[in-house]
Amino acid sequence: MEVENLEVREFLHKTLPLEALDETELNQLIETVDVGYRKRGYILTLKSEFIYLIRKGAVQIEDDNEKLYTLLGEKDWFGYDAQLSIFQHSCHEDTLYYRLNKKAFFDQLGDHPEVNNYFFSRQGMGRENLASDSSSHLLNQSVLEMTRANQPYLVESSTPIKKVAELMGDKQVTSVMVMKKNRLCGIVTDRAFCTKVVADGMDSKAPIEKIMSPNPITIGHYKSGVEAMLLMASKRIRHLPIVNKDKVVGVITAADLLRKQSHNVVFLINEIQCSTSVEQLIKISAQLPMLLLRDVEASMDEHDIAYSISSIGRAINQQLLKMAEALLGEPPIQYAWVVAGSLARSEQILHSDQDNLLILSDDYKAKEHDQYFKELSQFVSDGLNACGYVYCPGDVMATNPKWRQPLSVWKNYFDDWIKSPNTKALMHASIFFDMKCIYGDSAMFESLMSKVLKKAAKNSIFLSHMASNAQHYQPPLGFFRHFILEEHGPHEKALNMKKRGVVPVIDCARVYALSNQIPAVNTIDRLRLLADMGGLSESGAQNFLDAYKFINELRIRHQAQQIKREQKPDNYILPSEISSLDKKHLKDAFDVILKMQNAMGSQYQTAILP
Repeated sequence: MEVENLEVREFLHKTLPLEALDETELNQLIETVDVGYRKRGYILTLKSEFIYLIRKGAVQIEDDNEKLYTLLGEKDWFGYDAQLSIFQHSCHEDTLYYRLNKKAFFDQLGDHPEVNNYFFSRQGMGRENLASDSSSHLLNQSVLEMTRANQPYLVESSTPIKKVAELMGDKQVTSVMVMKKNRLCGIVTDRAFCTKVVADGMDSKAPIEKIMSPNPITIGHYKSGVEAMLLMASKRIRHLPIVNKDKVVGVITAADLLRKQSHNVVFLINEIQCSTSVEQLIKISAQLPMLLLRDVEASMDEHDIAYSISSIGRAINQQLLKMAEALLGEPPIQYAWVVAGSLARSEQILHSDQDNLLILSDDYKAKEHDQYFKELSQFVSDGLNACGYVYCPGDVMATNPKWRQPLSVWKNYFDDWIKSPNTKALMHASIFFDMKCIYGDSAMFESLMSKVLKKAAKNSIFLSHMASNAQHYQPPLGFFRHFILEEHGPHEKALNMKKRGVVPVIDCARVYALSNQIPAVNTIDRLRLLADMGGLSESGAQNFLDAYKFINELRIRHQAQQIKREQKPDNYILPSEISSLDKKHLKDAFDVILKMQNAMGSQYQTAILP
């Protein structure tokens, strides 16, 4: 073999995704390689029948607006993505590249999973580790996928009870959805005929609305089996209507879930709900690391892992509140116990510091009521700390009188933050716009947030400052797609996957959600709803979502390995611990986030320009 071909062969052998090829395959591939060289500034004319690989130098890609889209360096491929091929490609510096016949390349190597995953997997981020039977795994399916055979039966609210009973018997279903003016207003299950019709001797000619359960809890069509299971367990229900944009598209039952599989997180929540002491809760909470490890080893989706662990955290909060009320007596006024941050977003991975607050009824009188809520807050906060949810370093807890206030005071807080978005206000907004009421008077909380969302969406200056704040942490990717590692401290030379990977996505999604008055706080829910309503393009939201999920998957797998080695889990990963393929996908994910941050900055920056 000629010296030149030997050099080409050696380079290809060290380039993703060709590292797995054997000698014969590499030799065949070399026969299709042409060498090209262009000076800095040269505009490349890509031909659709070829793909290109940079040997030395750099190629920049500019979009239709002549803005830099990305910069490629040594061992980067281009020309395989039809969408990017229409953008202008030019040499950022003197560039030596290889050109390969696309058809011959994929005819020869298309069956290689590494090649397929590298070039064509839209979500090619970490999926190679999924179990082979994941397509049938409950945890990797949406509720709609699980129940495609379950046609939802809809009846008008005026339909006679007898007619509905005949329909359910004929179709052999255990529930029907009750509609009024094409909107879901109730649900009737087979139990209602025993507990309401037979037991109460109700006239079978009466309208079905007389025995329905009004305003049923629903679940989004894209939600997972785990979320449905946990929702059923926490609300003690057996049927969940599945909705898509307020339209009933299916129904999932407890029997559906049991047929798929049972999952131990449900049993842990049941244990929490039966606990009578803090000591029992501490023992249950101590099982979280092993739960995470088992879920990762079962190839469970990262979103479902976080949702499960967050559900346990919320259940512990709720049980501590019940214990506090049993100890202190009935609360003197209505209140809402609200959690913030990752627990509110259902994005906790393991124990984190606690963020909580109290919204009190405007009937609140400090002299009469404060002592009760002070003691309640202290009991719950101490219990959470004992369970591993340590006290908040920033004192964002209901034990702090500032965060234990009547509804009217909370309204004033938000008004001030929105009207005067200084540094401290933006910090508070980043915390308190990700909140969830998990105990008490939820209507009070919802009325507050409904008004706050409207005010935030209308204030362009506030949104501009929030967008600017959301660009504070940027992905650790350098000019030539090199990783930027931590420079100081115990995690020197590592990647901070939370602060530099996860947080930027959370912050961007929050800004877009506030701008579009989306009440959801979970990051994935926000992105999906934004795509549904046009707040983000479908492709943009999906790419952002894929990047977020992949970074979280790497982070969770890293923590699971640390648990296995009996180390304290953290968010810092050494590049040497990441496979070559995952490094490529990680760079792609970081690149997506940087572009989204830049797009968001351009969209919202005008309001704060001098």
